[in-house]
Amino acid sequence: MRTVLDARTSSRYATRGRSGIHSVLDVETALATADTAARLRDQLAAGERLSGPAARRALTAATQAPRFEGRIVPRTFATKARTYLERDGTVLFDNPDALLICAFKHDTALCEPDSGATAPRQYGCRPGCANTVRTDTHARQLRESASEPGQLANRLPPPVARRLRANADRLHDTAQPHDTTAQTAEAP
Repeated sequence: MRTVLDARTSSRYATRGRSGIHSVLDVETALATADTAARLRDQLAAGERLSGPAARRALTAATQAPRFEGRIVPRTFATKARTYLERDGTVLFDNPDALLICAFKHDTALCEPDSGATAPRQYGCRPGCANTVRTDTHARQLRESASEPGQLANRLPPPVARRLRANADRLHDTAQPHDTTAQTAEAP
């Protein structure tokens, strides 16, 4: 929802209360990023490997992030959530559409976030961004995503088949560097 609502639109939306929808989004976003960090911590403990320009930052963030263990969220939690999200470079955002984790650092983000943004633009994710992190699971999912269009291309007219094969090749090319650069959590 954060990616759909910008400041102009949402400043008037649901603002009958004092803080409007922004505080709700901050709480939900903070909880989701804490879940991403906890999931990454669990994957690393199970032997999953990391790759990408922000892999070291993600490893540090995953080990230092608080774990939300289910409790009542008090009214003051919105302020804590906003403060948590403002930790530039150490908050992990899962992007299941791009099959990666974004260790969001505003200055290096290629998704062109608004000034003062505390979250990446999920649908603006671009290849080559310095904030990206991939796990073994992401690389496997990329390869699985590449196999479908490759098989489908065999049954379609040549122009469409070429586009599908090009897309499958792009997905394979995105997953390939992970195999050569991935490191475990114990690696220096």
